[in-house]
Amino acid sequence: MGSPRPLRIVLAKIGLDGHDRGIKVVARGLRDGGVHVIYAGLWQSPEAVVRAVADEDADWLGLSLLSGAHMTLVPRVIELLREAGLADVGVLVGGIVPQDDVPKLVERGVARVFGPGTPMDEIVEFLHQHGSRVSRNDAAKLLLGCHNHDRSALARLLSVAASGEIVSLDAEHAAPETRDSRFAKTIAITGGAGVGKSSLIGKLIEVVRAAGRTVAVLACDPQSSLTGGALLGDRIRMSSQSDDAGIFIRSLATPAGNSGVAPHLDAMTGPLRQFGFDVVIVETVGAGQGDTAVRKSVDVVVVLVQPETGDELQWEKAGQLEIADVVVVHKADLPGAEQVESQLRDFLNLPGCRAVPVVRVSSSKNQGHEELWQTISSL
Repeated sequence: MGSPRPLRIVLAKIGLDGHDRGIKVVARGLRDGGVHVIYAGLWQSPEAVVRAVADEDADWLGLSLLSGAHMTLVPRVIELLREAGLADVGVLVGGIVPQDDVPKLVERGVARVFGPGTPMDEIVEFLHQHGSRVSRNDAAKLLLGCHNHDRSALARLLSVAASGEIVSLDAEHAAPETRDSRFAKTIAITGGAGVGKSSLIGKLIEVVRAAGRTVAVLACDPQSSLTGGALLGDRIRMSSQSDDAGIFIRSLATPAGNSGVAPHLDAMTGPLRQFGFDVVIVETVGAGQGDTAVRKSVDVVVVLVQPETGDELQWEKAGQLEIADVVVVHKADLPGAEQVESQLRDFLNLPGCRAVPVVRVSSSKNQGHEELWQTISSL
């Protein structure tokens, strides 16, 4: 049996408010308070926020507004939460809210309004005192719901898997008619911190969806070894298609020492296959030379490098290149990309060695993603 999971909260700016300094301070404070924070970003629609809450199986939703639209947007979010069966998700509001409007928001279902200057400790204490949502961890029922394409059952089942309460989705648990048809292509995107993994995944999602295939992403981000909290921000770079049911993104906290991937990863890819996604992408944390554990959990490993980050000797030492099925020279618009590509081709395709394709990609210039996907699909 796994240990209780940390609280999960989605933080979002809704409407046309473009100021995010305050919410980022709150995100960091909550992380330091041991909370897992999924940052959904600026300019979010109510629909996008509710989709994030559902897919992330969040306990809380924190909304920040400075635009004066709180009496319009917040009730709409609460209405959508109820329609989605998420009425038990606690809603917090922060930002500029006139005192006269606070009881009106509470009456409409807001758990608490935190005004400017609220001590961070007060917000953290409130969350921990009120705890998480009521657990619905009947694995058999969740598996049945997942098989019936119940997205909320999938989200909860991933939480059960992440806690270690189920080992894997094996033939004993799978629905009989799907035991031989749950084969999604599972792809790892790995590489050092700052190499652009999330941005590249966002572009790959567009290519996969344009081909009419569905895609799920398990995005791993670091968990604090001091507090157990985590700031999970990869989803904001991946997709703005909030109404596309063919895209599923789940953020995962990854403790130090786990070789770049979240615990129980194998148990989480199973429900995604059971649900019927055609492609499952796993994004590792910013990985080092020895972080190769993801190899045993996926079909294809894509390793990202960028110009001016090493030479032949460094590549000889880099364990990640030993497990690579495809190597991507990302940020290929930067100087030195052609040279790195040439060096990698020579290094990875020595006589008697397994041939590894090398692809140049620039997400900022929107170049190379189709070629990359064709390469992955051919493996």
